[in-house]
Amino acid sequence: MTLAADGAAYRHPGSDTDALPPTDLTVAAGTITALVGPSGSGKTTLARLLAGLLAPTSGSVIVTEDGVASEVRPRRGRLPGHTALLDQDPAGAADPRLTLRRMIALPGRLRRIDVDVDALAREVGLDAWVLDRRPGQVSGGQLQRACLARALAQRPRYLLADEVTAHLDPESAAHILRVLRARADRGLGVLAITHDHDTATAWADTVVALGPRGDTGRGGLLHS
Repeated sequence: MTLAADGAAYRHPGSDTDALPPTDLTVAAGTITALVGPSGSGKTTLARLLAGLLAPTSGSVIVTEDGVASEVRPRRGRLPGHTALLDQDPAGAADPRLTLRRMIALPGRLRRIDVDVDALAREVGLDAWVLDRRPGQVSGGQLQRACLARALAQRPRYLLADEVTAHLDPESAAHILRVLRARADRGLGVLAITHDHDTATAWADTVVALGPRGDTGRGGLLHS
C-alpha cells in the first residue's frame, strides 16, 4: 500500500509561481519517510496535497491498496479516511472547549468506531489525570501527545506529521518519535516533516530532501 505524489504541483490562486513545483514522493505502509528542507521549499504544501486538503494544480496524488490505484481528491476540507494529519501547532489544532478525553474520542464518534481513550493515552505517555483538562490547562508537550492520540484514534493507514517535535522538550519529542516508530513497525505509513536532518537520518527509513524552488530536478527532491 502506498500514498504517492505523482508530479504534484501547487500554485496559489492568482500567483504566477508554484508554491510547490512538480514533485514525486511515495509513502509506503510500514515505513517512515522523513521530508527535510528549508523553510519555503513546499514541505507543508506537499503534506496538505497528500492529505487531500489541497488539490494539485498539476499532477496527482494517488493511493494504492491491494493493487488498485485511486486519486485522492479534496472533500470539503475533510481528510480521507485512510489519512490522519498531525499539525506542528497543537494549540491551533485543538478545540479549546473540549477536554483532552473528548478531543481524543471525537474521531470515533464521527466515524462510528470504538476508541479506547485510556489505552491511547498510555501509548503516547499521557497521564490519565490530564485527560479531564482542556487544552489551555496543559503543557505544549501534553497537548501534542493528545493530538497524536487523536490522530491514532482515526485508525489511519498513513500519518502525515508536520514538525511535530519542533517546539517540544527532548523527553516529549523522543517519546513521540518512539510511538511513531512503533506504529510504523506495525504497518502505519508515516511522512514526517522536519528541519532536523540528523534525527531524520537516525530514525526514518528514508530521508527525502526538498530543495529550494528553482533547483534542477523534479521538485528538487534528493533521496538519502
